Amino acid sequence: MPSDEISLIDLVLILWKGKFIILSFTILATIGGFIYAIRAPELFSTSTIFITKNGSKGNGNLGQLAALAGVNLSSGGDIDPSKYLGQVIQDKEFLAKLFDRKWFFKGDSILLDSILKIQPDTTLSHWKYAHFISKINTIRNSKIIILKTDAKTGLQTLSCNAPDPQLSYDLNDFTLDYLSSYMRNSLKSQAKEKRIFIENRIKETQNVLKSSEDTLAKFKARNFNTRSPYTILEEARLTRDADMNQQIYIQLKQQYELAKIQELDNQTLLQVVKSAEVPVLRSKPNKRLIVIVSFMVGVCIGVFTTLIVNAVLKIKHSSTEAGSLGNIRTEPLSGINVS
Repeated sequence: MPSDEISLIDLVLILWKGKFIILSFTILATIGGFIYAIRAPELFSTSTIFITKNGSKGNGNLGQLAALAGVNLSSGGDIDPSKYLGQVIQDKEFLAKLFDRKWFFKGDSILLDSILKIQPDTTLSHWKYAHFISKINTIRNSKIIILKTDAKTGLQTLSCNAPDPQLSYDLNDFTLDYLSSYMRNSLKSQAKEKRIFIENRIKETQNVLKSSEDTLAKFKARNFNTRSPYTILEEARLTRDADMNQQIYIQLKQQYELAKIQELDNQTLLQVVKSAEVPVLRSKPNKRLIVIVSFMVGVCIGVFTTLIVNAVLKIKHSSTEAGSLGNIRTEPLSGINVS
């Protein structure tokens, strides 16, 4: 039985016989990669690295002012908007703002949908809404704006990719300003809700405090000359209620003043570590890498095809030899008359 093993010399001979196949696939793949590299759209990328300051960690002088007032400044039940910035830049409200303004592109000021060549399908009955959704999905799916967060350091990287270097920078700058405004407005909104809530609580507590103080004053006036055990206990209870209501009122007033300061605060909540720059070199495509990969893919396909062709020819040759051998063995029997 012939051995199925193949030596290195046989492999080299097989590949040498199929050199035209390998060369053909290599040339075709390299030409295809070269054409793709030339026609592939160019992308320029720029990024900003920043850290966020939430309501409890980013108050600056507010923390010192709260300490002097005897108030522990903490976020409490407030929502930290810095944890949801990735969802903010995917929201249709933000994406709609990108398409509402004009951008500087190759010496002209045009809309973003014209830059990205997003054409509406006016044959649809609701083509305006479909066009709007198409524009939003283009930004979401093409990864034009990307926000990544480092879980260890807390650093956030905002990257923007665009077919023009200035456009990439402008998108990054606009997005960063939007995120900063979003955080500031979110914290101010929470502070306003807190202030309104405390205002209502102050009015209620003030009425309760006044009622408890009046009750204590009337009780002392009625029992001015009486020092019985019951009178002493009742006076202590009323005094305790008045003191407790007074402490609640004082704390609410402190929290109210603090909420007013937070509502009017315009501090920067995004601290930039590395600013964006107008890119000089394109980030995509890497034309040299595309051509090299295409060349290697062509060689691999050519080698693989050569081995398959050789295997098929070998199987056919083996089948032909087996058929010839069978005919030779049966020929002597054809002249014998079996009685």
